[in-house]
Amino acid sequence: MRQQRWFGMNARMGTVLSGVFTIVATDMYLIFEQKYIRRNDCIDNDLQTQSASDMVEQFIICWTFSIVFFLSFVTIIISCFLLYSVYAQIYRGLVTYIIWIIFYETVNIVVQILTNNDSVTEEVRAVRWFGLLSRIFMHCFWLFYVISYAHIIYKSQSQGNIISYNRRISTGNGEFLRLKSKIVNFTHRYSE
Repeated sequence: MRQQRWFGMNARMGTVLSGVFTIVATDMYLIFEQKYIRRNDCIDNDLQTQSASDMVEQFIICWTFSIVFFLSFVTIIISCFLLYSVYAQIYRGLVTYIIWIIFYETVNIVVQILTNNDSVTEEVRAVRWFGLLSRIFMHCFWLFYVISYAHIIYKSQSQGNIISYNRRISTGNGEFLRLKSKIVNFTHRYSE
């Protein structure tokens, strides 16, 4: 059976390119954004006068670089696991990648909103938003391939399990085959 192609790529090739794109884009994000997400002016303000939402916002702003670095490190590891999952045809690895990328981009949107302050010029803010939105749209494009390939792997593995199950039954002894035929006959009578 010939695999379907979109934009000249089949689902497997698109999934591999998705992993490579994520690794490269994450590295570029860390390189270009570290100047704007690093905070040196985080001072412990009076915690009793702040509301809970202000405290959470202050925590995220002060620890942004550490949060983004940790998430980026995990993203690179999950992208490498995606590449291995394509090689080994493990659909759970592809599903893990899909869930993680959605979580990762959601956190990056929150970080972008919280670190967009007045100390950065308007042009820099526009370029940061353009970079984030471009990466999100590219991830959506590549996720189509990952979802398609995960579906292909899942279908092939479930069909393989059914075939191997029937093969195990047919290689059994004659007594087991009679039991199977009785079960099949019972289900035919019961359905009529």
